[in-house]
Amino acid sequence: MTSGINIVFDTCAAILLLKGNVDLSSLGIDIDEAFQYISVITRMEILAKNDMKAEEEKAINDFLADVTVIPLGKIVEQKTVEIRRKTKIKLPDCIVAATAIALDAVLVTNDSHLLYLSFPGYKVTGLS
Repeated sequence: MTSGINIVFDTCAAILLLKGNVDLSSLGIDIDEAFQYISVITRMEILAKNDMKAEEEKAINDFLADVTVIPLGKIVEQKTVEIRRKTKIKLPDCIVAATAIALDAVLVTNDSHLLYLSFPGYKVTGLS
């Protein structure tokens, strides 16, 4: 298993993790040894759910306590613009991909448009 790597969860992956529907060890990722990140966009998306129940909000806040949230800094902004100019991917997904590139991290996702993105420095693994 790979340990000590940087991983970024996109919104879909974060939701699946929260629901307990993901076994990262099947991807060769030791979650206890990996450095875990999300983009500020992912944070906003998971917190913005309509009609959130108290137990869902607690689970989200527990998840957020275990990951580092990456803000929109200059490098992420530059990479986002580069990706957006060269693809048809929506801006929020470009931000998430750019966050992974900026951190030299593997993006964990099940979004097909992010799974097949080819961009310098971009690493991705898919959830099944």
